[in-house]
Amino acid sequence: MSRYLAVLFSDLERHTEVWQRVPRDHMVGLVAEYRYLAESLAGSYGCVYREWSGDGHMFLFENVDAAVQFGLKLVEGWSIAGRELPTLAAFPHVALRVGCHFGECTQLDGGDGWIGRGNAIAKRVESEAEPDSVYVTATVLDLLDLPVYEIEKFGSLALKGDYAEVRTLYRVVSFKQAELAAKPPEALSADEWFLRAVSLIGTESEWSEEEAQCYREALCLRPEYAEAHVNYAILLRARGDVTEATRHYQEALRLRPDYPEAHYNYAALLAARGSLAGAAEHYRAALRLRPDYVDAHHGLANLLAGRDELEQAAAGYRETLRLRPEYADARGNYAILLERLGDLEGAGEQYREALRLHPDDPVAHYNFALLLESRDDVAAAETEYREAVRLWPEYGEAHNNLAVLFQLAGNLDEAELHYQSALATRPEDPEAHFNYALLLRARGDEADAERHFQIARNLAPESTVFRSALDRPAQS
Repeated sequence: MSRYLAVLFSDLERHTEVWQRVPRDHMVGLVAEYRYLAESLAGSYGCVYREWSGDGHMFLFENVDAAVQFGLKLVEGWSIAGRELPTLAAFPHVALRVGCHFGECTQLDGGDGWIGRGNAIAKRVESEAEPDSVYVTATVLDLLDLPVYEIEKFGSLALKGDYAEVRTLYRVVSFKQAELAAKPPEALSADEWFLRAVSLIGTESEWSEEEAQCYREALCLRPEYAEAHVNYAILLRARGDVTEATRHYQEALRLRPDYPEAHYNYAALLAARGSLAGAAEHYRAALRLRPDYVDAHHGLANLLAGRDELEQAAAGYRETLRLRPEYADARGNYAILLERLGDLEGAGEQYREALRLHPDDPVAHYNFALLLESRDDVAAAETEYREAVRLWPEYGEAHNNLAVLFQLAGNLDEAELHYQSALATRPEDPEAHFNYALLLRARGDEADAERHFQIARNLAPESTVFRSALDRPAQS
C-alpha cells in the first residue's frame, strides 16, 4: 500500500569529538534517553509510524505541520534535557539533526515497515542539516502553514540517490505559536485545532480548559480523529473524568485498532481502576504493536507485581531498564520487587541507582531507608529518612519512622518533634498515635499517653496491638 506522508528523520551527531569523549556505558544511557524523549513526543503529535534503526529515527505523519512542529519540539526538548537530566548534564551536548520531506511511501507486506523515495530523500535532508536544526524540502514548504513559521533558505544542492538533479532545502527556525493562536476560530481546520492543543503541552496552559476546548473543536470537525481522542482522553483522566476518558480511548481504538499509545494509556486507566485483566490485555496489545515500548513494559511489570506474579514482573522490569537504563522510577519499583524476592543486595543497588538518577525523590529515599533498617543499618537508614523529610517536610510516614529510630536510641526530644510532624500531616494515622503514646508513657505523661492510645484504638478498633496498649518499644 502506497501513501503520501511526511517523513521525518532525526539523528544524534555521533561522529564528533564530543561523542568520542563520552564513556560507552554513559553513551548507551544518553541514546536511550533521546529515544524515549523522541518516541514520547511523537505520540503526542499523532505519529502514525516510527522506526528505530540504531543510529536514528524515522517518523511518519499524515500532516506536514505536525511533522515539522514535532521536529522543532524534539530539538528544543533534547536541548532542555541536556541541561536538566543527571545522565546528560555531566557531559558535553550531543547535537541532533532533523530532516523532513513529503513523498510517496510504501508499506511492506505484513505492515512491518515503510520504504520509498520519500524515506530516502528525508534521510538525505537530515544528513545535510546543521546541528540542532530542522531542515525541510520545498515540497514540505509548499504544504506548510507558512505564516506560523520562521523559515530560512539554506540553498540548492544535489542529494545522493535523489531523482531530482538539485533540491532546495530550507531551515525551519521556529514555530510562532502566537500566530496560530491569533487565527480566527472559524478559519481553523481539525488539524490546526489539534496542533494548537499540542502546542500547549509543556506550557503553563497544559491540562487547561483551553487545551481541552481545542481537542473538542478538532473532534467536532473530524469525529474520526483518533489522535485527538487519545490526547483528549489523557487530559480527561488527569482531570478525574474517568468515564469520558474511557469513552474516548474506546473510540480511538475502534477507529485505529493498531494504535499503541491508545492501548497503553487505556491500560493505565484500567489498572488504576482495578480492572487488571483488561489492563494486562491492553498493555500486551501495545507491546505487540511496539515491542520496545518502554512505558508499556513498565506498566505491565507494575501490574504483574501487584498480582504477585513476581518472576514475570522482574522480567518486565529488566526489559524496561534494558531499553531505558536511566529510568529512575523503574529502578525504584524493581528494587521493591527484588526485596519481595529476597534479593536485598540487588534491591540496594537499584535504590542507589534510582537516587543517583533522581536524588530529589523523597519516596525513593524512604523506601531505601526501609531496606537499610531491615538490614540493621540504622545509621544509614536515619540518613535516608532525614533526606526524605527534608525534601518533603509533610512526609508523615518518614517522620514516624524517623521518630521511632530516635525513640529506640533514647533521643526522646528529637523523637517527639518527628511524631508531632507525623501527626500534623497524618492525624488519622493510628500507628503514629500509638508510637507517640509509648513515648509519652516513657516520659511519665500518662494522661496524654492514654489520650493518644485511645485515638489509635478508635482509628483501628480491629487491631489487638492498639487495644492492648502494651508498654513496649513501637515497631515501624
